[in-house]
Amino acid sequence: MISLIALPVLFLAIAGRERSLTLAFGPIETKEIDFQTLELGPNPNQFLVCPTGYCSAEPHLISPIFPVSADTMRQRWNALIKTQPRIEIGKADDNEMQYDYIQRSSLMRYPDSITVKFIDLDNDSSTLAIYSRSHYGKSDFGVNESRIQAWLSALNDAAVVQG
Repeated sequence: MISLIALPVLFLAIAGRERSLTLAFGPIETKEIDFQTLELGPNPNQFLVCPTGYCSAEPHLISPIFPVSADTMRQRWNALIKTQPRIEIGKADDNEMQYDYIQRSSLMRYPDSITVKFIDLDNDSSTLAIYSRSHYGKSDFGVNESRIQAWLSALNDAAVVQG
């Protein structure tokens, strides 16, 4: 006879971590993000970066300006994303220069969605809007903010090195 303690472990082993999360919490809600009409939810498990006046929601951080075109910034972003663990590429809109990703935590495989939009300011500069959010729980322990801060730092380093 299987103990009640062993049942969740057995279920996890049979169903897999991602399927178990879906069964326990429901499917990931994927919705198209429009930064100019975005409203932030009440949970603190999200992080928004936007240029001044671009987003309807109050950003947690104002986007930096990069001394390269939006297309060059997109190429650098794609190179950065390829180095990130446990990331899935979602919807891509090349015309709008907006892209969706899911990155999962290492142990429990909790999904976080990240949407990025590249914005040309002129031929020699660009910025971006990024919205990173968790799908489950009421706190992400600062994971969304830490992720985006690290990615922005890497993009800034690439901009300085490559000019």
